[in-house]
This record gives sequence, structure tokens and C-alpha cells, in this order.
Amino acid sequence: MKKIILASLLIGGISQQVQAHKRWVLPSIFNVSEPQWVAVDATVSNNIFYPDRPWSLDNIRVNTPEGKAGVIENKYTGHRRSTFDVHLGQPGTYEIISQGTGYFASYDKVNPKKGERPQERKRGQNLAELKTQLPENAKNLTISQSDSKMVSYVTVGAPSFGVFKLTNKGIEMQPETHPNDLYQGEQASFVFLVDGQAIEGLEVLMVWEGTRYRNSENETTFKTDVQGKVKLPLSQSGRFLLEISHKEDVNFDNGISVKYASYLATFEVLPQ
Repeated sequence: MKKIILASLLIGGISQQVQAHKRWVLPSIFNVSEPQWVAVDATVSNNIFYPDRPWSLDNIRVNTPEGKAGVIENKYTGHRRSTFDVHLGQPGTYEIISQGTGYFASYDKVNPKKGERPQERKRGQNLAELKTQLPENAKNLTISQSDSKMVSYVTVGAPSFGVFKLTNKGIEMQPETHPNDLYQGEQASFVFLVDGQAIEGLEVLMVWEGTRYRNSENETTFKTDVQGKVKLPLSQSGRFLLEISHKEDVNFDNGISVKYASYLATFEVLPQ
């Protein structure tokens, strides 16, 4: 049952249950000197980088430095984590990404029972499927679309930038500092775009690993400037998680009135 729930949450991207937990893809190593295999975890947990529940691998993929599909083997979903192996066969930077788009609807229930929530909620993997579940003349109908991304990057040899080609869909990163070239005491500069557009004031949440051994997450929130740029102080070595959520009211001809987008990424900072 948990596997089914997590698969649907991946498609949806944003929900109260997911927001209550952190989720990520985490490679066993971020930089290697020569072609080899790397192991990757995909999981959900309250404590950063401590596996608690598995994440669906249905939409996992790897993009090679030259823009082709990478090799994924040994997919396994256990009780507390999902894992898989990625073959790094050439120099450059690889993108490991779990991505999905989901569609949601809510509308007033007809004569709800006492104690029931007043609205009915439906979910579909595409808009056409969702609309087949909706009754005619649904009152206070709201249809929303959600794009979700979980990413990380691994580099063989020298870093490259080919995997950062924009699709103009959902939240995407254009790095000024390469994510596999981060060092303690320096600063990382990233540009974040939503559907290809820079948004000033987009909140970027940064949480360092080790939350299990702290009384609080000690997350830090940064905001993008008018160009979509954010600068992150790399105050320590180790791994950290970035999390971004965005909501936009729209008025599309297909009936969608709300768009959600979420982005989570894992990075590693090395000592000088």
C-alpha cells in the first residue's frame, strides 16, 4: 500500500503529506575520476538522508552528459528505501532525476454526511483521465496541475553543463556554480526558473544533513532576485538538500486554474 501511495504522490508533486516529509534521490558519491557504477537511494523521511519509506522508481531516469538516456540497473524497492545502480560510462556530468506531472480536482460534495469533509477530491495521471471522473455540473470545481522534480548530479572527471538544457517546464536550475564543484567557505550561485521564467522572491529552502542529531532542522530560506538568482553560503562541508515550492493561479482554456511546482535537489560540499 505504501508503494502505491508514494507512486501517486510522485505524480502529484505537492500534497500536505509530502510536504510534511523530506524526499530525495541520493547518489553514493558525487564525483568520480573515471567511468564506474554509482548506487542511488530514493526515499522519504523526516530526518535528512536517513531512509524511512521507499519512493516509487516508476519515473526515475538518468541523462548522460551528451543528452542521451543513461543505464539504470538493479532497481529495488524495499520496506524503507528504493535503490538502483547507475552506470557512468563517459566523462562529464550526469543528471539523476525523478519527475512527474499530475492533475487534481476538487468540488463540493452533494449532501455530505456529518463529519465528512465538504469537498470531493480526484486525481489523474493526465487531464483527460481526471475529467472522466468528474460529475456534470460540479459545484466550486477547481482543477490543478502539479509538476514535481527530484534531482541530483554526478560527475566523471571534469564537470560539464549539457544536462542543464532547459525544457521550460516546472522548476529548473541554471547553475552559475557547477553543483559538483562546491567547496566549503565559498558561495554557490544558482538561477531558478519556473516554466522558463525568472521569478523574483522564489523561496529556496536549504537544509544540511544530520537533522537526526539536531533539535531542529536549522533550515535557511533564501529568495531569488529579479533574475531568478540565489547565492548560497557553503559554510560547512557535507551534503545538503534544496527544496522549492511554487503555486500560481492561472486561467487556462482546458479548465486548469492552479499550477503547482516542486523541486528538490541534493548536493555535496567538499572541504578545501
